[in-house]
Amino acid sequence: MSAVVGLNLLVLAACGVERSTGVSSPGGSRVRAPREFSGIAWLATERRFTAPGRDAESREVFLVCHDARDNDAERDLPRLAIVRTPVDPDGIAVEELHVDFPSVPNDLESIARLPGRDKALLVESNADGDDPDPTIYLARWDKNLDVEIVGSVPWPKTPEPLTNVEATAVATVGGRDYFVYAERAQGSDTTRINMTRLTVGRSGAITFGRKWTSISFTAPEPPGARPASGLDIDAKGSLYVSSAYDPGDLGPFDSAVYRAAMVQRGGPLGARLAPVKPPQMLARSSGLKVEGVALVSGSFPIFISDDDEDYGGLLRQLRVTEPDR
Repeated sequence: MSAVVGLNLLVLAACGVERSTGVSSPGGSRVRAPREFSGIAWLATERRFTAPGRDAESREVFLVCHDARDNDAERDLPRLAIVRTPVDPDGIAVEELHVDFPSVPNDLESIARLPGRDKALLVESNADGDDPDPTIYLARWDKNLDVEIVGSVPWPKTPEPLTNVEATAVATVGGRDYFVYAERAQGSDTTRINMTRLTVGRSGAITFGRKWTSISFTAPEPPGARPASGLDIDAKGSLYVSSAYDPGDLGPFDSAVYRAAMVQRGGPLGARLAPVKPPQMLARSSGLKVEGVALVSGSFPIFISDDDEDYGGLLRQLRVTEPDR
């Protein structure tokens, strides 16, 4: 079992910043923390040589989504960004993307990459039932990491009422894809992890199965947390979920990351969910609201992204090793 890791961090000091309106710096320029990172998916590892005879610099590249709403204040804000891990003291590099969507996204809260492919599902949460037509979009990117939307579909009929989903992922078992999601379950320490078949065509058509399989997940810590705020699945089928406590825009926040279940062969769908009992806590992130979990190329290391509300966004690698199975 890996050790639990505390991450007591000051967000603004830890984040990369971009020049914009916000806090005045001693030199008179103004800086602000990156916008909230509501969902995250790993895209690539970039390597570059900076000088002859020196080792190549390496950094991980992620696609993140912002949970802007379809209202007058936020309608025109970018919904996506490319985020790169630091290679110098300037911190993370954030490149906001201006991507054309077939409709204005409302409260994108998660990204589910299709394993082994340059495609991902961008998932609207349903915003506590405030979205009349919650949508799942299909994003595709090329070798230059230019992102485009190539498909969209309404949320399928779910095994429980669709309320507010912040945790989604895609697993591949036996050559077949499976869509996995969990309600954030505000006000309860327990949620259900649900899975169904998924088919994504070359043209961008997205089809979900009609049958679901589900298991229960209870977050032991932190107290009062939303049990599922982020989700990813590794190449061996281990399912990692974040749980986040959010009392308001100024916090104080609290989070934990668990190995919660396994996706295995078997069952009527060709794959089944098996709970990890008890859930294995990998990290405790005191002071942060973790809303995204992402593995690098389907394996460790594991990264988290944060939506710390008025404090901005944060990207961090967890100091954990792959847990015992």
